[in-house]
Parts: sequence; C-alpha cells; structure tokens
Amino acid sequence: MKKFFLPVLFFLLIFVQFAFYKAKNFAITEINNTISGIKIIGLQNDFNPCFLSDSLFNLSNQMMCIDTIIEVTTNTPVGRGNINEGIVAANVITIGTGNPLELTSLTFSLDGTTDISDIKQININLSFNSTRTSNSLLLKSLKPQKKDITIICNHSLHEGNNFIWVSADLQSTAKEGNYLAGKISSVTIDKIDYPVTPSAEKSNRLIFLEHKLLFSGGDYGSANFRIPALTTANDGSLIVAVDARVDRTGDLPNNIDIMYRRSFDQGNSWSDASVICDFGMYGASDPALVVDKKSGVILCMFASHIGLFHSTFDNPIRFQVCRSEDNGVSWSKPVDHTNSIYAPGWYAAWLASGSAHQLRNGRIVGAIGVRQEADYTISNFMIYSDDVGLTWNYKSAQASAIGDEAKIMELDNGNLIMNIRNKTPNCRKIVVSEDGGDTWGAPFFQHELIDPAVNADFIRYTSVLDGYDKSRLLFSTASHPTTRKNLTLFMSYDEGVTWPVSKVIYEGLSGYSSLTILNDGTIGCAYENGEFEEYQIYFVRLSLDWLTDGKDSYQRPNDILRK
Repeated sequence: MKKFFLPVLFFLLIFVQFAFYKAKNFAITEINNTISGIKIIGLQNDFNPCFLSDSLFNLSNQMMCIDTIIEVTTNTPVGRGNINEGIVAANVITIGTGNPLELTSLTFSLDGTTDISDIKQININLSFNSTRTSNSLLLKSLKPQKKDITIICNHSLHEGNNFIWVSADLQSTAKEGNYLAGKISSVTIDKIDYPVTPSAEKSNRLIFLEHKLLFSGGDYGSANFRIPALTTANDGSLIVAVDARVDRTGDLPNNIDIMYRRSFDQGNSWSDASVICDFGMYGASDPALVVDKKSGVILCMFASHIGLFHSTFDNPIRFQVCRSEDNGVSWSKPVDHTNSIYAPGWYAAWLASGSAHQLRNGRIVGAIGVRQEADYTISNFMIYSDDVGLTWNYKSAQASAIGDEAKIMELDNGNLIMNIRNKTPNCRKIVVSEDGGDTWGAPFFQHELIDPAVNADFIRYTSVLDGYDKSRLLFSTASHPTTRKNLTLFMSYDEGVTWPVSKVIYEGLSGYSSLTILNDGTIGCAYENGEFEEYQIYFVRLSLDWLTDGKDSYQRPNDILRK
C-alpha cells in the first residue's frame, strides 16, 4: 500500500498547486521589485503556487506564475513616417519555467493621442527582458481606433520580463506638435483577465518633422557614444560627428574615436558611420564642426591623447584639426595645432564640442576652456583662424576667470558674445567683447537660461543683415537647475538680451546638444538622450512654426523682397 501512497500524494499536490495557479483570488500586495526606479505594485496569490515545500519534494522546474504586471511608458519624441514606435507597454513579470503561461489578449486605448489619423498602423510587439522595441516579436497589426481595443495575440511567456508593446507606424504626413499616447487597461493570460498597475508617468510622445536614433551603445563596435556635433554642408547634407567610446564610458585619455554619419534628405535617412579620426589606443574626443561659407570646407576640431585634468605643461591635451573639401565625404589626416593655441605656462586648453563659429569677415572663432595653473580651475579664452583652419592663434585676453565649455557668436553690431557653461548660480554666464576678443567686459548671469552645468549650443538662426525679416538667435540646453534633463530650445529676437520663446524638445534625461539650420529653414538638433543609457544620440528636425506656436514662420530673403 505504501508503494502507491507517495505517487498518489505527489500527483495530488501537483493538482492542488495547479488549482491555486488557475484561481482568480489574487490580492494586490506590495513587492520589493524596482524597474527603472519605479516602485512596483504587484499581483500575488495569498498562497503562492510557484513553490512546493522543499522539505516534501524538489521539483526540477517550478511552475510559472505571475509576479506582477505594470505599465511601461515613454516620452521620447517620434518623427513623421517612423515605424514601430512604442506608445505604451505592459510588463508581465513571471517566475518559473514549468507549464509556461500563455498571453491570450490585451485591452488598450489610444487615449491622449492628439489625432489618430497621424497613425498608419498599430502593432502589438513582444520583447523579453528589454524595454526597447527594437528586435521585438510582432504579434499582430491593426488599424487605429478611437475606442477601447481588445486584440487576441496568443503567445507563450518567458520567465522574467515580458514587455507587450502597443506600437505605431506613423504617417509621413503626421502633424508636427501632435502627440502619441495610450494606456493598457488589462492583459488576459490563460484566459484570465488581470489589471495593469499604471505607471506614475503617462506615455506622451511628441511628433517632430524628423526624429531618428543615430548611435546607441554597441553600435559600430563601440561601447558608448557621446558628445554630438552637427552642421549643414554647403550642398545641404547634414553631418553628425560624435565620440565613439570604444571600450567603455568616460572621457580622455580613454580609447575614443571620432565617428560621423551623413544625411542627404533632411535627416530622414542616414549613411552608415565612418571614422574621421582613430589614434589607436589613444583617444580623440569632443568634436566641433564649422563650415567655411565661401569654400565649403568643413573643419572638425577635437581634443586628443591626454585628459583635461591629466594635462600638464610638458604633456598637454592636444588640439587637432581635420578638413573635408567634399562636403564630408572624406577627411584629411589630423593636423596637430596644440602649440598654436597655448599661451606659455598653460596646463590645458580644449575647444568646446558642438558648433564653432565663422564671423562675417571669414575668421573662424571658438571658445576654449583653459587650465592656467596645476589646479582644476577652468578659465575661458578665444582661439581663431584666418585661413580656414590651416593656422591658428589665441587671444591673450581672458574672457572669464571661472568658466567651462562655452560658445562664441558674432552679433549684428559686430560685438562677440560668449555663452558659458556655469554651475553657481545654476544659469548661463555671459560675457561680451566689443573689439573682436582683444578685451572682454565683465561677465554677468542670464537667469532665463537655466543650466545644470552642461555643454549647450548657441547659433544664429537669421539676421536682418542677410535680408531676413528678423534677427534670431537659438540656444539649446538641458534646462533644469540640478539635473541634466528637459532638453529645451530657446530663441531670442534682441541679440541675446532676452529669450522670450522656449519649448521643451524632450523632458527626460538629456545631455549635450548641437544645433544647425537646414537649407529649408528648419532647425536641426543632435542631442544626448538618456532614456535607456548614457547616452544614445538622436537627431531631431523641427520648424519655427512649432517653436513659436505659429506666431512666427521662416521666410527666405527673396520671399520677403517679393512681398
């Protein structure tokens, strides 16, 4: 009799476990899980069917059960015509591998979407252990609807994270400034409906003319990408140069290459990445780009070999220049101009990444950060070239005794304005020269331009001197007092005295940014996006109409004359 008792007891316990597993008497309990810093409120049984007592039996595979189901949201912008852009997801977190659970269906809505006609198609995707929709499994596709949608999408779940994404293919005519949004109300698993615990943040994806991911960790053999520089070549093509940080994150003297991509259709599509400079195990970092308006020659300037705070009088951080004479198709070998930009006794000097600037007389100028002594204090000076980067020099006048990465621009009256990264107070520092950089006025703070101490970009949009209806300056930064987030674009109509126009491009974690003006008058921005890592490099294209809510629009000088 005993020889039959243990097998019967074993199968009886398996049956009891299965019955509890199928039961719907789930209680909402708090569990100590955290995903992306969000506290999870999970679903658990009063009796956990995942486990049998080890003192009775040692099962090789515990039966799969649901740990928790939470909503996953995103607010990274999207571009017109983009495909498979995630709107909202439900993350079904499971424990165990035995008797895998089956996703049956989910119920969702597009609540918060400005206009569903911006959406060409809705896709239901499943990805495992990654919040990213890239390389996800397509389960179903359907047309967008205004009402709640329940869709059958049978598929087995895996142990761990199961991200069920509601994604969208956008129309090429989607309206700039509209939003994609949605929510998932319930998920059906093995024909049992489960509510989805809502995220603290709602999905809200802003639509731009273009929004493209250009570089992500692991691409092109590099662990990490940072420090974008963006410019428009004379033939209208776009060039984005970045730090390709080969082995790991971190600044010089790590192994870093300067890599770039080009676009010939206003940022809709991009070439594969190519290398401007690779010093082997030595690093090249912090690219800055400028185009000579007359010849079309493009300069890529960058630091190399030595880190800023490793730099000494005897072994300084280097200043390198590469040239392209064919709109960025090819680049010269780097030329070292270190000695030309160092005053006697300086310990370090480097040019801020992003945009350098060309004056009306053809001179190319840039703001450098300088360690004049062995300590960590950084001051600001100006460097310049009068022969399109073949030779360089520096101005001996100190622009700011305490400074950091900075940008220089020529104002309509001929003055030079330097816009400087600043830590205390948490806003930008400004200094003006009335004599081409031979002397500088007293620095002052521009409190409208909030700064968490981050490199920003500062360029001219239009000038009445070139026949435009208004003079406009643009400034981009992660506009938050303490954290690198809220990438914001500002515009000034009075040569940088005030900045009455501003809009947030991306409210999430964001770092360095770089600006350019395209041939059609739209505005391009390459920026660091920290949604998934520090960082991915994105390109966004937007219009003056969006920036000003339709109160201002771009007009070419010829169009103004015809009026």
